[in-house]
Amino acid sequence: MQNFKISVILSVLFLITFSCSNSEEKKLLIGDWNGAEWLVGGNSSDYDAKQVHFTFKPDGGYSSDFGGDKEKGTYILRDNNLYTTAEGQLEIKVKIQKLTKDSLVFDMNRSGQDETLTLIRK
Repeated sequence: MQNFKISVILSVLFLITFSCSNSEEKKLLIGDWNGAEWLVGGNSSDYDAKQVHFTFKPDGGYSSDFGGDKEKGTYILRDNNLYTTAEGQLEIKVKIQKLTKDSLVFDMNRSGQDETLTLIRK
C-alpha cells in the first residue's frame, strides 16, 4: 500500500511538472514572429526567411504566411515539439530547438532534407 501511495504521488508530481513546463513554453510562444534565417543542411538557402510570419494565439489558434501561402489552424506543444493542424490538412510536427522571449528556432525535415528556421519576435 505504501508503494502505491508513493507511485501516485510521483505520478501527480510528474503531471504537474509536465503541465507547468508546457504552460511556460506556450506563454513564450504566444505572439507574432518574423523569419530571420532559413538554413538547409546547415548552409544558407535560397528561401527568403523574411517572407515567413507566424502568429500564435493563447486559445491554441495560429496563422502563418510563407510568402503569400497563408494558412490558419490550431497548434499544441508537446515534448519540445510544435504540432500544427491547418484547416482541412494533416497535422505537421516540427522540433523546437530554441524558444526564448525573443527567438524561436525550428528544426524541420522536408523530404529528407534538414532545415532550420529562425524567427524573431515582432
